[in-house]
Amino acid sequence: MNFSVLLQKLIHITGVKPQVLADRLGYDVSYISKWQSGAKLPSSRNAEELSEKMAHFFVSGADEGRKKAIQEAVGPENMEDDLEKALKKCFLQSLLMQKQQKEEIRKVREKISYDSLWQDKEVAAGAVGSMIYEICAQAEKDVDIIVTCPFQEYVTKDNDFFKKMEDLEQKGVTVRIHQFIDMEKFRDQTDAYCRCIAMYLTPIFSVRYYFYELPGAAADIPVLVLKDGLLVTEIQEPFTRERYTTVIKNRPLVNAYYDAASACLLVQKALVEEYSVSKMYREKYIFDYMMQNEYRYLLRSMHIIHLPDDMLWDLCQRYTPDRESAILQYNMNRNSFQAPVTAVIYKSTLMDYIFDGKINIFGKEVEVDRAWRMRHISHLIEELEKNSSIRILLLENNNPYIGYHDLQSTIYFCRDTVFAMSVQKGTSSYYRFFSKKLIDQFNEFYGHIENAGDEYLLRGHKVTDFLAQGLKFIS
Repeated sequence: MNFSVLLQKLIHITGVKPQVLADRLGYDVSYISKWQSGAKLPSSRNAEELSEKMAHFFVSGADEGRKKAIQEAVGPENMEDDLEKALKKCFLQSLLMQKQQKEEIRKVREKISYDSLWQDKEVAAGAVGSMIYEICAQAEKDVDIIVTCPFQEYVTKDNDFFKKMEDLEQKGVTVRIHQFIDMEKFRDQTDAYCRCIAMYLTPIFSVRYYFYELPGAAADIPVLVLKDGLLVTEIQEPFTRERYTTVIKNRPLVNAYYDAASACLLVQKALVEEYSVSKMYREKYIFDYMMQNEYRYLLRSMHIIHLPDDMLWDLCQRYTPDRESAILQYNMNRNSFQAPVTAVIYKSTLMDYIFDGKINIFGKEVEVDRAWRMRHISHLIEELEKNSSIRILLLENNNPYIGYHDLQSTIYFCRDTVFAMSVQKGTSSYYRFFSKKLIDQFNEFYGHIENAGDEYLLRGHKVTDFLAQGLKFIS
């Protein structure tokens, strides 16, 4: 964790106002803001003294609950008997690490001008991601990015770009990424494209993602373009046929590309669109899904899979506004319990449910008590052992398909309908898939996950053993 992220986290944990921190440290509040965003960092000369002051400030005013949260932020690798000393050490190390990272980026930029060519895609990805972030961070209004190949190819693989974009939330700047997808090439890169779409089916801080089908005539040349900003594309050298990535900042050329891409956007229909749940019910989209003969889930949050009837009815009465809605939810869920179901669940998702009771009930994140989940888990084990139409597969958090920390949505699959739901800060967002081609590809992607090797997926009795072990721990 770098210094800026650690500082943001501690301000959030303690609820302290940046002005109060600035007054205590003897700095202008604008410095605190720049430290949080990473635009500027404290001087190395007084790093140790400043780290000590900040550690004392955050720990001395914290109650026991906040101290525990500070301990978690510090991490076991930095822990000492004295929490202040541990936090000072963490501040100091994170500051030196972030300064070193900034220096390495600066050296890369010195070697790569905006009007340059290079072949190393990893170097290109890191450099381009940094350039885009700089443009977004300096923007005074919303930024639109148009791209014709998976956007994550241009940023670091661990998504540091998107973590840094959280800073822009304070500025009120929204970055809109308009992602064109070459449907002809989709089948050859199903996993890469589906992973790209699935990762961004949620507002990531101040980033919005949109997907469109790429016209065939534009499919051969990868392009990323920001108006008045930069153009990233590829050229092919004619003698050896080698391909080079180039970044161009010549404004007339950049804007000519941007205007052409924007004109193309105007005639495109979104492949996936954020939808309200009421609109999905009104257009019978959810009903269409619930009337299919088979359901498949990729669960980022635990759901009510196969409850006893009385538990389901109790939930329907508790979490729906009226009796008519309760009956509708009861019948829909009973229908899903009786149809063949395959649920791929992340291990962390299931463990959060077993040990902490975190579960999604009709689009609401709630925590259920130990007795409730013990009965549910016991019932689930019985159903898995006697009912061959129910399959639960446990997916390792780190896998080659889509990792636990990359996906924020639960995705629901069936032959003709796919949609997704994410819950952030108590608010549910739904995403409807409009393209039959896209729905087919996502079902293929699900099939790849379902058939993953045993090192990534637990099946059969290993799942019931996992559930039984969890039941013992909470009994």
